[in-house]
Amino acid sequence: MVAAQKFNEINNIPIARIYCIISSGTVWRFLKLEAKTLTIDLHGSAVPPVEPLLGMLVWMVRDG
Repeated sequence: MVAAQKFNEINNIPIARIYCIISSGTVWRFLKLEAKTLTIDLHGSAVPPVEPLLGMLVWMVRDG
């Protein structure tokens, strides 16, 4: 995420926040990097049910 942020800065690409999704294969966690603040979803989400996960993805796209 920091590398993506630095790449955007170097190339004058104004992106205010960088999102990331990590998975252990059964649990998904969502992260957001905004300036020097990293927000981490500490609860995680299991793959089933998929609706909350899709909701988070839609939110990221709309917010970004």
